[in-house]
Amino acid sequence: MKAGAKIDVIYILSEKSSGSSFLFRSLKDALNIKTYPKTIHFESETLYWTKAASLLDKPQLKMLASAVPYPKARARKEIQDFLKENLNHDIEFESDEDMVFRGWFELVRQFGPVFIEKSPHHLLQWSALELMLEFEERYKSEINCHYICIIRNPKDVFLSQFRRWNVDLKLLENQWLVAYMNWKEFSKQNVPPYNKAAVRYEDFVANPPVKVAEVCSKFGMPVQLGTLEKAKKSKSSNQSEKFGYKLSDSILNLSKRYGYSEDSLTCQPSLYWFFYANYIKFLYSPLKRIYTNFK
Repeated sequence: MKAGAKIDVIYILSEKSSGSSFLFRSLKDALNIKTYPKTIHFESETLYWTKAASLLDKPQLKMLASAVPYPKARARKEIQDFLKENLNHDIEFESDEDMVFRGWFELVRQFGPVFIEKSPHHLLQWSALELMLEFEERYKSEINCHYICIIRNPKDVFLSQFRRWNVDLKLLENQWLVAYMNWKEFSKQNVPPYNKAAVRYEDFVANPPVKVAEVCSKFGMPVQLGTLEKAKKSKSSNQSEKFGYKLSDSILNLSKRYGYSEDSLTCQPSLYWFFYANYIKFLYSPLKRIYTNFK
């Protein structure tokens, strides 16, 4: 990194099962990022800012199919372990608050000049978003923060989460609404808004190189467009037309504001959906849980 150059930090924000992992890998390849911190979570997720919110006694919502929000003691230990595992030098912190902010700064400085954080647990938690903005303000002379929100047709999101974790779809509606209403409000924070971008998953996977170039151009970051990963059609996308849960008017209205058409959101109850939903609830999920516990 050139002397005096700022570090670029990109935060990917989303609901779960919305394509954040594919976006993360695409940006990582395009920006030639070779190293990334070790985490105890899947798919390079850190959950750093929701753990920070727990540690600093900030209010959070219970997330479906997740341990979030963490108890304070667990959050402190996991942040301490994460920093110790990844920082190449010992560092003493004066307080929990100092560890949260200075620890993250030391981390992104070590893994810079470009650092991408992807945890689809943060958009739901306004407290986590506020902490990100506070970090941005504290280190604005040394770091450029960028935020990209990825949105996916809720039919695919709901079906994916239902299939994977047997979530209550009515509760998931509330969670999805809070997350993407948070983005609407968050995108207005810290004017000017040139460091915030939103992309629909469907548009992104249709032409990843173009969308990656658009995002990086908006953020003022040079992109190296080589061979990017091609999106694979998920099981949820393959079964989307058979999804029979009727989305609420609130979900439909907010989705339309993100550019989704009425037809793309329409779900028709069917005999297939009745049997499939009961299969997931009463056979697939219990057997999967038994297998996981046994394993």
